[in-house]
Amino acid sequence: MTKNAAPPMIVALGSYQALKQKKLIDHVTRLSKSSAPNILDIYSADAADVVNNDIDFDFATFVEKGCAVKQCTANDWHKFKEWADVIVCRHDQDDLPSHEELINAIHNGTVLCALPKILHLLDDKIIPSGTAIIEGLDQTKIDDHINANKRVIALDELAGFVIVGENAMTIGEGGSTCHVYIRNDSGESITGPLPTTWNEPIPIKEILQFPMPATASHLEALEDHVDTNFVIADDVLPKAALDGECKDNVSEVFPKIVACGRTETLQLQAIVDKVVELSGTDLPKVLYVGTASFDRTDRYHVCTKKFREIGCEIRRLDVSEKDTVPTLEEMREVVTKWADVIMGSG
Repeated sequence: MTKNAAPPMIVALGSYQALKQKKLIDHVTRLSKSSAPNILDIYSADAADVVNNDIDFDFATFVEKGCAVKQCTANDWHKFKEWADVIVCRHDQDDLPSHEELINAIHNGTVLCALPKILHLLDDKIIPSGTAIIEGLDQTKIDDHINANKRVIALDELAGFVIVGENAMTIGEGGSTCHVYIRNDSGESITGPLPTTWNEPIPIKEILQFPMPATASHLEALEDHVDTNFVIADDVLPKAALDGECKDNVSEVFPKIVACGRTETLQLQAIVDKVVELSGTDLPKVLYVGTASFDRTDRYHVCTKKFREIGCEIRRLDVSEKDTVPTLEEMREVVTKWADVIMGSG
């Protein structure tokens, strides 16, 4: 089987029971880029006497999808590494397959499913420096990591933390999710659950900031560049528009605004079609300004999904974090010269 080079695709499991969850199984299948991926189960040598009973228990849903499942010990897994689309590691840390071979496999398109304790034995670049990913919500373990100045991602039993390169997302059912624990500027430990509604991963560095309150105090520096002398529409709309006489080729230019009741409105095809129509081009260039939602990537994904699907070029104007604010000239260029559509997140 020939595999294309790909970013590492890893599913950290809150427990092996998470592999029973349909939502997680469906996502593993999508990552494999096969409707019925080949599943290789690497089990601990001391579990050899029960492994045949485990296959129906742990992989029944995969089998129902038409997946082929093979099982082996860590000593024999290399015989099947080219065959496998998905590797499930169920073994002790001391029984881990060759680190180098396993790293090569996940860097070449194979999806790895394992408990977090296995991931920490792999490539340092897979998990951000100073971050611990753990299964369960053992407060003692969490406190130990926090006291060691680490950030913690703790997984509920039926949840999965999906890592794709430098991005990640949480998958869980029945209330299961992942929780981020960090130390704030005052030295206190704070935590927050991650949403399980995302359809696409977002940068891990953003995920690690989820418990932090958003302030964007530096935005006050932009006040000198914002005209706050607002007027009502009657003062700026051309007379033709007010009189209902506006025609397709009218020479007067007037504001074209689509106000949405909520973010999900931009998922409605009729709304998207209208925005495209108003832009005057089949594939408008869309500038996304996510300041209202503090430039969160998950909100960007939701707002721009339909426009990305039809092939629109999209840029982000991020100003809620001090190190992402572009120069005034860059902002002026992208707003006044490049964009056909300007999309605000709120």
